[in-house]
This record gives sequence, structure tokens and C-alpha cells, in this order.
Amino acid sequence: MVYSCASVVPLDKNIPNATTVSNEEVVGETEHRGHEFPTHNVALTFVSGRFVDDNGNFKFVNQVVRRPVNAFCLILGLCIAMTMVLFRFALAQGSPFTPDDYTYDLVDKRSVAYDSFRLARQEVALMRGTNYSMAGNEVSDEQKPRLQENVGDITYWIFEAKNDEGLLTKDGLSHIRSVEQTLINDLHYPNYCVRQYENTVGRETFNCRAPTSMTNIYYASEWNSTLAKQIIRNLSKEKILLFNDLAACVLKKVLCDYLPNDVTIFDMSWVKQLDHDVKSMMVSWNGEGTLNSDVEEVSSFLATINELYIMRPYVSFYFDSNFTMDNPVARFSRSVVYWGSPLSGATDGGAIDEENEENSSDEILRKFIVGRHLDSFQTFTKSNYSPFVRTYYYMGALIFQVILKILMADGLKAIISFLSVFFYLRFMIGSWFLAVVGMLQIFLSLPLAWFVFSFVLKIKYFSTLNVLCIFIVAAIGADDIFIFMDAYLQSASKSGIMNESMETRMNWVFRRSGLAMLITSATTCSAFLCTLVSPIAGTRSFGIFAALVIFFDYVLVMTLYCTAVVIYHDRFEGSNKCCGVNFSSKVGTEKVPNGKQEGPVAESRLNLFFREKAAHVILQKRNRYLGGILMMTWIILCVIYVSKLEPIQTTEQLLDKNHPLQRGATILNEKFPTADDESNTNIYFVWGLNDVNRNGVRQLFDPNFVGQPVFDGDFEFNHECQTKMLQVCDFFKTNQSLEGLIKRKSGLRSVDCFIEELGAFNALGAEGTCEDLNNGHWRKMDWQVESNALNSTLTSFLGKTSCYDTTAVGAYYSDTLGWDGRSLKYVGISVESNLLDPWSTLPEDVVRAHYDEFMSLKETFDSSMQETCQSRVIVTDLDQKFIFMNNQKIYRKSAISGSMIGVFIAFIVLLLATRKLHIAFFATLMIACVLLSVIGSLSMMGWAIGTNEAILSSILAGFSVDYVVHLAHSYVVAHGSVENRIKEAFGEVGTSVLSGMLTSVIATIPLFMCTLTFFEKFGTFLCLTIAFSWLYANFGFMSLLAHFQIPMENPRFKWL
Repeated sequence: MVYSCASVVPLDKNIPNATTVSNEEVVGETEHRGHEFPTHNVALTFVSGRFVDDNGNFKFVNQVVRRPVNAFCLILGLCIAMTMVLFRFALAQGSPFTPDDYTYDLVDKRSVAYDSFRLARQEVALMRGTNYSMAGNEVSDEQKPRLQENVGDITYWIFEAKNDEGLLTKDGLSHIRSVEQTLINDLHYPNYCVRQYENTVGRETFNCRAPTSMTNIYYASEWNSTLAKQIIRNLSKEKILLFNDLAACVLKKVLCDYLPNDVTIFDMSWVKQLDHDVKSMMVSWNGEGTLNSDVEEVSSFLATINELYIMRPYVSFYFDSNFTMDNPVARFSRSVVYWGSPLSGATDGGAIDEENEENSSDEILRKFIVGRHLDSFQTFTKSNYSPFVRTYYYMGALIFQVILKILMADGLKAIISFLSVFFYLRFMIGSWFLAVVGMLQIFLSLPLAWFVFSFVLKIKYFSTLNVLCIFIVAAIGADDIFIFMDAYLQSASKSGIMNESMETRMNWVFRRSGLAMLITSATTCSAFLCTLVSPIAGTRSFGIFAALVIFFDYVLVMTLYCTAVVIYHDRFEGSNKCCGVNFSSKVGTEKVPNGKQEGPVAESRLNLFFREKAAHVILQKRNRYLGGILMMTWIILCVIYVSKLEPIQTTEQLLDKNHPLQRGATILNEKFPTADDESNTNIYFVWGLNDVNRNGVRQLFDPNFVGQPVFDGDFEFNHECQTKMLQVCDFFKTNQSLEGLIKRKSGLRSVDCFIEELGAFNALGAEGTCEDLNNGHWRKMDWQVESNALNSTLTSFLGKTSCYDTTAVGAYYSDTLGWDGRSLKYVGISVESNLLDPWSTLPEDVVRAHYDEFMSLKETFDSSMQETCQSRVIVTDLDQKFIFMNNQKIYRKSAISGSMIGVFIAFIVLLLATRKLHIAFFATLMIACVLLSVIGSLSMMGWAIGTNEAILSSILAGFSVDYVVHLAHSYVVAHGSVENRIKEAFGEVGTSVLSGMLTSVIATIPLFMCTLTFFEKFGTFLCLTIAFSWLYANFGFMSLLAHFQIPMENPRFKWL
């Protein structure tokens, strides 16, 4: 059933002269429905004023009725002007969204430690660079990279076996080889590969860097089967343990003080021989031969040497975590193809040049891959391409384009969502004009809110979450339109003063719908403003923006859409002209005889259904008891499942789990051990810094300013402090309790400790070698740097080449050696986490256990070093892993606190609006039931609390209030007994509430088909919220009113 507008008889616009109207003239508004209510001889007296005329009509509405086209053009022009100003200035700087670099709680100790070190590091680097420039040092041409000498990008291939035999079969290896060779065999590949230069007599030659792939081993140019079998046979589990104990000292010349006491010279010789034998085989791992005929022997050999810490880096990269000596079967594998930088024709020197992006190496490479290989990439990733192997890929040059395509595809689905709302509006309203204006006012609320947000409130933090407001306003805006149109159609059936003129009629519509929408808009805005309690600036930004969007949607419905309805009445309604439009003259301006309509307009069948059928169901006691039992059972079930809800235990996913890009990322994060050549997150232990100074920080208004670094003036890098630091380094490298905490590289824990190289340099001078550093003889000398010689020693030391890299010491230890060119500001030690990496996001409880171990070390070091160094240690990472761990906790807590505050605010608003405690309490109870039902349903569906779920839950109250508030308001303004009020409420707003619910659900359907996980989850979340809100409002709230039969007129307890 639709809203039938064409049957309404146009009304006269003459203003009645009377200022006092008897009750008999207005009471007839419900008589035609067969209801009789007691009447009182009370007159309605209107007081004129600045906004109201002598007849009690709003002067604004009068002007709209008299000059609707002028008012419409004026309001629309003002909206367009504000939108143009917004786009002119807000979008002039490029992307309007604030990067999420500083999305954290500024007062939390994790963010304080992070900014204390990060800002100090930046300031020291700036000062060091300034002092370096002042010294006149410039990069020479010889120091600049040669063509394609650096790694500019990589293509990551990920392979998954389709059967239990795994990938290490002739069929599986052949498929992997063919995929990798697609790029290598391209004739233009040498123009894009990483070049490894060789100087020969008279000219410079190069070879392309070989891919990192297990096929280099299985396709080795030579394979010594006899030696391989001998190594496998000799490496028993006891021998593996012995090799791992001795290898660091025998082969690396480090940690010799920690050798077992029973070690013999024969044992050491055996270690050297085994190392020689294995490396003699590695020489031929070049991928230049044919596939080895004995694949099983190769797999067994690789599984064996994978147990050796020193040898593991050569093979562990290729195989998943379950690949062992006892299980030499690989279900997953990966390989890397390297692309060079700078490329020929690039103007960026290998870096991104924003002004000349078309000529950057990244763009040149992207064009090459897209033009020649992207189609084959897509073919490889098809599930039916190979019966043995499923292939996935990742490449930096393509990832943006792939994500952009996904965004465009999901954006088209969002357009479908809005078109669905539009056509449903057209179907229910019956007017193309009103449907177009309705969608226009919905969309215009976004730039108007943005304008006030940015230019009036001067908030510069524009969160990416604000995009959600598009869907929010589409759902809520349609609800408001239905409420307004419902009031307009009901006004046609009023046989009293309401039909004296169009001005009187529209004033009644304005008051009736305006108050109902004001209550819901105020409640929804308040619910969104509950996000202001969050310490996350992005969440607060979203709450403010969403509240403004809802506010302007309400304003535009009461202004722009109101004028459109008048225009519709004057020129479209009841017209039989082309497309329902009368362009020559107005219709409905003639005065109806006697100032009255010829008869009441028949009530729609849908309204009658709600008034008679739906109300009858609620008013039957048996039905209420049955519904109450079902509802209580459901609520109890939801409470049980809410209690079972746990934080997410896996890395949060960006795309649908079956998308090749997401599947490849999931395999990389979950199936492989961390390889040596992959960089994990560094954890820094820093002395010499105090907590960051947050004075003057206002993130919403200046997102980039988060404080100023504070250096500890009491910090002393004396003899004792240096000695303690070296002891900490040894502790990190050798203590067995840290085995699972710090990553190993080449069998040794990854610890960067500048004090070792500084001590060796100070003791041995510039003539000291890396072998001297490793043998540790310098430790027995006076290696500590005197305070008065610190500056001169550091100046010489920083130019020395590091023993752990090909770069200078100053560059290698730039993070942990806080030398600004003139003084030492701070010192530090970094260790590489065995768990965390810069790309994946782990569950909160997993990271927190890891974090707590580092905090325990901090307490130990503070107790032993704070007095010596006159500074406490700051522990942090620079990848924000510990910060995000705390953010997850904040999101989870804010989801609970935000919902509770939203429910409380809804209660206050309802109490003030209705002035009836029982109505406010019943409505609030239903909102709480919606919260429990949605979260319980998500738990039943197997969801866990992650970032997306927590953010959505925090705004749940804002979605839950509309329907119950509309019914509550309609119940209050109705007349008579509880039974009559229930019928009136259902008859007045039942249809509009149903239409609003259906519109919102229809709008969410395309979101279920989105590839981006957030949109899919948002669609599920919104659909559940809308559905439960409608069910509890109609069958829960109204049943409570019918059951308790609390009268509205109670002289003793007016607010009850």
C-alpha cells in the first residue's frame, strides 16, 4: 500500500480572522474514524509574537506557503553556495581525510612513551642534518645509486596446495616454476629487475638479481645426492642440538663465553666441516638446472638443515611452519621477484616524486606490469587454473590499483543502495518530484554538516569513519521524510480548523511532524555525541560530524522539503498533465466552499491494518503473554551469548576472506614463520628522555601537533652507565628466558647495541676490525669513553662503517644513538620482536602478553640503571603495535560505555519530551533490548570483538531510538484511554515507521555483497539494528503500555 497523495482535495489559503477558536472546531479531526473522545469546552488561544502570527501560525511557514518557489530556490541556493565554498577550500589540499598516524589516547602510557621517543628522534635527526649541512657535506655522484641498483618493489607469490601431497611434487613444483618464469622470461625484464653490477676490464656489466624461491633449489644446476644423504644421516636430533650450541662461537666468533664445558676440539671441527659441506651444496642453488629427479630427497635435506639455527635463514623463508624433519611436506610456499630502482627515464631517483608522479619509478613499473602482466596475474589467481596449486600475489605497485577497483565496485553497490532508497521513496510517496527532493535534502545534509564542522567549529580532524554518515543519513533521512509525509496526508482528513487554509494546514503538519522528528533527532544526535567520551580523536570527530549530519537532515526536512511539499500541492498534486506537472498555473488555490473540504479523505488500508489489526494483536492479553515469554527467552539467550563474546584472536581482515588478495595476506600472516630477511617490529629501550610535553595539544583542531619532546637534563652517559648498557646487551643476547621474545637472525638474537661497537672503537682505535669486535678481547681493556672525550670520540666513531651493515655507524644506529651533531641527547638498545611485525594486526590479548614481558624487563633495568644513568628507561616501538593494543581495549570499553550513555541520554530526552516516566522507562528498556539483541546475534554468528565491531557497537544507540520514539510521541499526543491511544499511535505512525524500516533494510542489502569487510559488517550491523528496533518498538514497547494500563491523566502524579 502506498501513500496516495492524488486523492487529497486542494485547500484554500485564506487566513481565518478569529484568534480564539472553540474546541468544537478542532475536535472533529478523529470523528470520521468512528472514535468518540470526551471533549471539554476549552478554547485554544494563540499568542502572536516574533515567530508566530495572530492565528498561532509560524510566520516562516506562512511565507513558505505564500511564496514556495522563492523559498525553495533561496534555501537550495544557500545550500549549494555552502557546498561550493566547502569543495573550493576543503578539497583544495587533496584528500580531506586526516591520516590515522595519531589515532590513540594521548594520556595512555603507551602513546606517551611512543611520542616521547618518536618526537625526540625526529628533533635529533633534524639537528643532526642541520649540523651536517652546515659542515658542507653533500652527496657526490659516486654515492648516488646506479640504474636499478636498489630494490624499488617486489612481487610476492604465495602458493597453496590443493591436496594432501602438498606442493613438493613434480606437478606442484612445475606449476610454481611456470608462474615465476612468466616475469623472468619477459624480454623487457632486464630493464626493470634489480641489477647486480660487476666491474670487468673496460666496461661495467650486470646480472638481474635472482628471485628468492625454493625452485632455485629444486632446479639447482648441480645436486650432490651422496653428500645430501650423508648430511641427513649424520644430523640426528642430538647432533642438531650440539651444532646449535656451538655454531655461534665456532662460525660467528661470538658468545664463546657461553659454550658448554664438555665441548671438544673434535666437536668444533665437526661444526666447521658440516658448515662447509652444506654451503658447498648451496653454491649450485641457482635455479639454472632441470627439476631434480628425487624431489623427496631434496625436501628431506631442506627439512633437516631447517633445524640448524645458522642454516635456517637459507630455507625457512620458503616453507610453512609445519614443515619439519618429521613432516617434510609443504602446504604453503612463497617466493619473491625483485624490481629495481631508479628506473630508466625516472626523475625521482628511486623515491616518490609527488610533483612528477607520472615519471616516478613506481609509476613506470606500474605501467609495465599493468600493460604486460596484470591479466596473467589475474589468470593465475583463478581457483580452477591448476588442479594442484592455488596461486596468490601481492605487489606494492599494484595494490593501490587493486584496492581502488574494489572501492569502485563497492561504491557502485552503495549507489545501488541509494537508488533502492530513492525508488522506494517514489513508490511510497507517489511523486517523482518529492522523491528527488527527498534524496537531494538527504545528500545536502552531508556538505552542510561538513561546512559547519570545518569552517564554523574549525575542526580539522576529519576521520575516515565519517564516510559511514552517508549510509546513516540515507536511512534516518528517509524515516524523517515518511514522518513528514504522513503528517501531511493526515492533515487532509482534519475537518476542523486545520483545513481553513493551506497556511493553517502546513502549520499543523510543521508542528506535528516537527516535534516527532525533533525528539528522534535530538536523541540520535545525543547518542552520537556520546563518542565524545572516547579518548580517540577519530572517534570523537566521527561523533560530532554524525550529530551535525542528523541535525542538518532535520533542518532540511523542515525547510527545503517542507517548501517542496507546498510546491507539490500547488503544481503537481491531483494534476492530470504530462508527468503530473501543471506548468501554466497553480492548482488548488481556489477557495473551497464554506472553507471546508467536501469530505474526509479515506484512510489507507495499511493505516487501517495497523490501527485495527496490529493494535488488536497487542491489546489481546494472551498475545501479550505469549510475546513476553518469547521475548524474555530471546533476551536471556542473547545475554548468554553476549557473555561469551571474546576479543578477536586472529589478524583483522580488510577484504572478504575468499578474495585472493586477502587470502594471500592471511596465509603470509598465519602460515609462515618469520624469515631472517623479513624485518619485524623493533622494541626500543631508551635512556635520556622524559615524558612528552602535551601542553597546548588539541587534536581535533590541530591533528599534527601531539606535543614536544623533553630531554632529561640529569642524564649521564658515564663509565657506570656504559658498563650497565653493555651488560643489558649481553643479557638480551644470551638469557634463555628471552628465547621466545626476541627474533633470531642467522642463529643469533637480533639485538642492535651501539655500545659494543663504540667500546671496541674506543679501546682499539680505528685500526680495530670486526673480528676484534667479535672475539671480545677489548672487553678486558678500558673501553669506556670518558665524559670529556665523548664528543670527539663520537664524531670519529659515527663515520666508521658498521660491522653489522654496509652503512656508516651513524646511519645504522640513527634510532638508538641520539647524537645531534654537538651533544648526546639519549642512548638506546633495540631488539627485534619475535611476534610483532609492521604489517599485521594481532589480537589484543596476544600483544598484551608480549608487551607485559617487555615491561617486566623495563622494571628490572630501572632498578639497576636509573641511579647509575640518572634516567629511567622508556620502552616503546615505532610501529604503534603497543598503541593499537591499547586502542583495541578502548574500542571495546567505549562500545559498552558509549551504549550505556546513549541509553541514559535517550531516557532523559524521552522523559523531557513526553513528561511521562513510564513511557520514557518502557522506551529506554526497549532500546537496551535492541543493544543486547544485536550484540547477542553477532556472537551467535561467530563474530568476535575487533576494531570494526567495537566501533560499530559504540554507535549502536544512535540507530536504536527512532521507531520507539515515534510511537511514544504519537501515543502521548493521542486522546482517550490506553486502548484508544495504542490504536491512534499505530494508525498515525505505523505505516511511516514500517516504511522507514523497509527503506533502511533495503539500503543495507547491497552492503552484504561488498568486498571490503568493513562495509559488509556495517551492512549486517545496520540491518540487525533496524530490524530489532522495529520489532521491539511495535511489539515490545506497545505491549508494555497495553499490559500495565498506566493512565496518561493522573492529577496526583503528572509525570508518572
